[in-house]
Amino acid sequence: MFPPKIKDFVVSLIRKTENGEFSWIYDDDNSSVDLQTKQFTASLRYSFNQIEEYGEFVLFYCDSQDQKEYRFYTNQTWNDYDTARRLFDSAQSSGLSLPF
Repeated sequence: MFPPKIKDFVVSLIRKTENGEFSWIYDDDNSSVDLQTKQFTASLRYSFNQIEEYGEFVLFYCDSQDQKEYRFYTNQTWNDYDTARRLFDSAQSSGLSLPF
């Protein structure tokens, strides 16, 4: 489950992505979306846990100043999974060019 501070950050990422402020890179082979800004980089990765049979997201965050990587995890059994899924879907479509 995401800590409250991270969940708030994810909600802000959703808002900024859906407003067109961020354009993410989608990596189909690794089921991930990646964002690089001057202040931080973020990567959200999806996987399916075949043993426990549920989806999982891991958010990787790296601050540009301290260069430390932080990892935050959620899965379908926790209430913030839908928030992570919305960010993943919004990020995945952010760089997509549709015909209309």
